[in-house]
Amino acid sequence: MRTTIFIILGLFIFSNAEAQNLKGESWQQVKSKGAGTLSAIYYSTPGLVYKEGGIMKGVCIDIMEEFRKFVKEKHGVNLKYKFLKQEQVFSKFIDGVKTSENVMGVCNTSITSDRKKFLGFSPPYMNNPSVLLSNSEAPIIKDLNELSTTFADYKAIIIKGSTHEKFINKIKDQYYPSLTIELVNSGVEVTNKLKSSTSYFTLIDFTEYYDAVKRHLDIKRHNVPLEELEDQLGFIFPKNSDWVTVWNEFLTPEFKTSVTYKKIVADNLGTSFVNLIK
Repeated sequence: MRTTIFIILGLFIFSNAEAQNLKGESWQQVKSKGAGTLSAIYYSTPGLVYKEGGIMKGVCIDIMEEFRKFVKEKHGVNLKYKFLKQEQVFSKFIDGVKTSENVMGVCNTSITSDRKKFLGFSPPYMNNPSVLLSNSEAPIIKDLNELSTTFADYKAIIIKGSTHEKFINKIKDQYYPSLTIELVNSGVEVTNKLKSSTSYFTLIDFTEYYDAVKRHLDIKRHNVPLEELEDQLGFIFPKNSDWVTVWNEFLTPEFKTSVTYKKIVADNLGTSFVNLIK
């Protein structure tokens, strides 16, 4: 796996700022000085953004490094990153960016029309397949209409505030009216519940599934049709942040078909994942 040691290079700085005080420089401020800092918070996401041994790693981190090179080459700006904090709860991560000033949010945030009402988004950096998982002892299902019978005594466990929360309620209405839904704050809580209990299932991002497989967790994937749940992931900003403008310049369809981008994905998620991206 490729890792870029930003801390040694001095490109990433960490701060203990509280969420209610999140504030960073605008792109216009940084551009006018020829140097500055893009402040960010992150929600740890397997393969995409996480800290290991004091070093930030993942697809998002490597894309951010390419963005740093881009603004230097095109705009002559020396850019650094400051991670203000890691947010442990996804819904608080979203709110932290929403109420901030010029702070970027880094994780697997799905781009939705509802979120666009209160957030700014970069162009998508990756598509986001979803999967249905259970403990490995669960019987196999191949279609959602089998849920209410095959998983008759099961509960759904879902990350609060995720796009899956909305979709699981749709599934409940259409296929399984008596379904009990438990909401938790992170993907780790979801996978821990699945490995320890045979009476739960979940809908979760493919990157979380990738991490569970990597950790050899006792889980099973069910190949049910979930095309409706496949969406796009983006970096997020408070509404009307001018950082979106320069990210639009950088994160183009051409970049996403480049050798550099595909190498970033392969190095962090494995070569098999490259075939899933768009």
